[in-house]
Amino acid sequence: MNHMIPRRRILGAASAVAVAALVLAGCSSTNSGGSDAGEDGAPSNLEADIAAGSVGTVDQFISIEDVCPEDAEEMTLGVVDGIGTNSWSKTVLAEIESEAAKCPAITSVEYVAGRFDLEATTSGITSLASKGTDIILVIPDAGPGEAHLPAIRQATEAGSIVVNFASDPQGQAGADYLDYTDQSPQFVGKSWAQWVVDVLGDEGGNVVFLGGPAGALVSTQEFEGVSEVLADNPQITLLTPEPVVTNWDPAQAQQAMAGLLSQFPEIDAVIVDYGAAAAGVIRAYEAAGLSLPPMVSTDDNSLSCGFAELKETNESYELATVSSRTWIGRVALRKAVAAFQGGSNGEPSIYELAIYEDSTGLSEGAVTPDDACLPDAPPDATPSTLLTPDEITELFG
Repeated sequence: MNHMIPRRRILGAASAVAVAALVLAGCSSTNSGGSDAGEDGAPSNLEADIAAGSVGTVDQFISIEDVCPEDAEEMTLGVVDGIGTNSWSKTVLAEIESEAAKCPAITSVEYVAGRFDLEATTSGITSLASKGTDIILVIPDAGPGEAHLPAIRQATEAGSIVVNFASDPQGQAGADYLDYTDQSPQFVGKSWAQWVVDVLGDEGGNVVFLGGPAGALVSTQEFEGVSEVLADNPQITLLTPEPVVTNWDPAQAQQAMAGLLSQFPEIDAVIVDYGAAAAGVIRAYEAAGLSLPPMVSTDDNSLSCGFAELKETNESYELATVSSRTWIGRVALRKAVAAFQGGSNGEPSIYELAIYEDSTGLSEGAVTPDDACLPDAPPDATPSTLLTPDEITELFG
């Protein structure tokens, strides 16, 4: 039986968002090649009835069987991740493979891990396209999103259906690629910052923000959301003028946090945009012999399952998370499959995620860390994953 995470556990207290569908004009068509035009003259692999650019909630998820019928035309799939080396990336790939397994028409899945190397990432995109890969899903986070665009455009021109996800490519859907699907990083940043404001109260305090690789757009956009909320709350001081680089690596996060602790004598809350990196932040506090402050991040099993024990010896420690959205690649795949098969898909492209896990109980609809914890899963697991328990075990061993 599939272990489906309840919708409230993914979105937390997010209210229903009006779907502002910015659907690409044109007809649905299969990816018959970049030189074949649709009704308005655009290449057919740039036109599809997939609600491109629309905003909504996970309550609008569909089943892949809705876009992959029994008589579906066979497809090849390629996935390119600009990083691909951390637990988040491994879980994302496992989720895509899990989704693809439900569609027998997908005959192969080829994976390229960019390993923080922009040239390797863009080469992976163009290589898959040169092989005639029908669908290419891209996480353009090996550097600034726009740096990936030449390769993405080249793949689109070669006839592949390209859907980007999890990091903004900074191009135009329907011109450079078919679609981009993700959380709204700015909205997530606002959710984090509002939680910090609520927890610190009128007294306020000092806050730091730890991000991913240098220039990673998702961290930059999250930081923008944080800054917007804190600008309206002068009792909170954001000590870091930009996201502190951690490369989403726990060891580097520990080193970065140690530097912040030596630089700033008082830090009252920490925002770190990757749950596994938050473990490094915790180790830095422990090494410095300091009590943990409130922390907000993305969900990570080690954080959820370890909260109660840490709270016993760190009175001021509180934890809130948003979903790590390891499931977002499933949405990208379903949209691409719908386009290839000439079907339709009304799922949102962009998801507004509020707090889903909150130890304080301040966030309506959020679960506690105890409820989020997956006791039979490894520390690297993501509580909000849509993988089954067996798939989690297979992934992490």
